[in-house]
Amino acid sequence: MDSSQRIYQDSEGISFADVALRHQDGRSLGYVRVRTAGHTHTGVASFVAADEGLELVYEDGSWDCREWQWWQDHGRGDEKWPRLVAATSGYEERGNEICVTSQYICDNVQTYQEWFFRPQDRDDVLTYNCRQTIQNCGPVDLVEYAQFFACYTETNREQSQFYWSADKGFKSFESLGGKHLDAYIVAPGSTFKRLGVIPHALRGGGKVADTWHRPVLVGQPSPKGWRHIVLTEPAVTAGLASGMGGIAMDYIAYPGTDTFKRNESFSIRIRHHIAKMPNAIRVDLVEELWEGFAADLVE
Repeated sequence: MDSSQRIYQDSEGISFADVALRHQDGRSLGYVRVRTAGHTHTGVASFVAADEGLELVYEDGSWDCREWQWWQDHGRGDEKWPRLVAATSGYEERGNEICVTSQYICDNVQTYQEWFFRPQDRDDVLTYNCRQTIQNCGPVDLVEYAQFFACYTETNREQSQFYWSADKGFKSFESLGGKHLDAYIVAPGSTFKRLGVIPHALRGGGKVADTWHRPVLVGQPSPKGWRHIVLTEPAVTAGLASGMGGIAMDYIAYPGTDTFKRNESFSIRIRHHIAKMPNAIRVDLVEELWEGFAADLVE
């Protein structure tokens, strides 16, 4: 089935694709709506678990939403510049997998977003994958390039969120004094750890506050115990952050080097889990989920 049959527009001209999450046995487990074009915030704009019926995505936000991109001498100041250019939408069914896409070029950088949905193999963990492919289409190399993505999660409102710290525990951003993009978490031994900052990062000076064991963010539980968990590809994740008192679960993609050469492209893979974890964070479950993600990264 092609895009024209599954991508639709609302009364404001915003394009969406709807995806039903089902168990392999056909049972309905959840509902996802992906915003693909016509709005500054592309990405998963609605996620509802079937047993709860509660919207987990923050109103008018989305997950995997491009917020900023920056580089040395970008000349944009410290103000947010969202994607205001036109985007193209895509929808494809590949066997039992659905792929929804959005693509746009902003400031001579092309971003191609893909979201992958498959039948679920368990009831207590709902999963989908994302891949961001970023290409420098401009005439010059970009030094210290990075692109910032947010995942607005309503259940975290004013409660902060958690990251998997280097001591293998889970710490809240609030414990670091992190309220809104003022405490970045980076890889141990990284250039960013050495510098103490992520260069050009906005709304907080890019200050490094701690290091991760793995680049994983864990949200607060919903009334039925569902938590949003975000796993990102280590080699191309510059940092993790928290915004809006915890609502924004943020990750920063970069090429893995300090120079993003013209015509060069790189991809970052992200895995989203919505996991039943009503009480304390289950380290054993997060370890299991990470091991599955890491195994897929090397395939």
